[in-house]
Amino acid sequence: MILRDEDLEGCSVTPLIAQGLYLEPVIHPKPGAVTPLRPHSDKSVVDFIVNASIAEVALYEACTWRSRGLGSPIARGFKVYRILASKLGLKTNIALGSLTLALPLAAALSSKAGAPVSEVVREAHSIVVNETGFEEAVEYYKLIELLKPSHLGSYTGPVPSIGSGYPSSFTDILKAASWDLVHRELLEGYPITLEAFNMLVEGGAPIAESFLTTLLELLARHGDTLIASKYGFTAYKRVKAEALEALRMLSGGGVYEAVEWLDSLWRPRGWNPGAALDVMAVALGLLLYHKIEGK
Repeated sequence: MILRDEDLEGCSVTPLIAQGLYLEPVIHPKPGAVTPLRPHSDKSVVDFIVNASIAEVALYEACTWRSRGLGSPIARGFKVYRILASKLGLKTNIALGSLTLALPLAAALSSKAGAPVSEVVREAHSIVVNETGFEEAVEYYKLIELLKPSHLGSYTGPVPSIGSGYPSSFTDILKAASWDLVHRELLEGYPITLEAFNMLVEGGAPIAESFLTTLLELLARHGDTLIASKYGFTAYKRVKAEALEALRMLSGGGVYEAVEWLDSLWRPRGWNPGAALDVMAVALGLLLYHKIEGK
């Protein structure tokens, strides 16, 4: 079969976004994170690949749901992911942040497939701000109830804590958790994701090397809110300082040596820059979309 440009339309390109969720876990080394050679006690690369597989289905469903006018694409994506995760017996948060960032982008492709990345991202942000409400909030909470992220803890604030009711809208959740990198990205229109995407496009090196260099840049500039939520603000500041030191090492060696050095510090502490890696996974998906679509 000959594949023509006109065949790559609409929801058929959503797997390109999902590919970032497959690629991120297999890149080695990474500071404190799961890699093929360095699993965590509760998750491995295989778990991430299984997660990416059901996330890919959820992204496609979100896109087709919107293109057919069947209701909320983001709520549909969360629900499909939750049902599939439950059927597979998945009870661990593998990449909820990546899924949450990717769903609006997949929904945006229902009308923007073939458009430049910047236009897809604008449409995704518009969907989050203008097309979400109570249904998305309910499905998001149900998914968190299933996965029980380790950093969840107890909560008192403007939205109900998990298990005690549902917020009135999805954006209320995002605003209440706007200190977190992933939630802030959705609220503000993916600025750091686009920053990472542009660095990957301009990197000029093989994907793995560009990925690691970009990851160090993001950590040095923005830190990691997952580490901050688990270990406090002092750890957050230390993340930025040590990532900056790793960047300085690039001139005297290579990115792999710099990342290995950072991993030797962070892995014994249990530091995993999961929020930054969620952004990087989605930025990788956008990179592949960009390369295929040629925009």
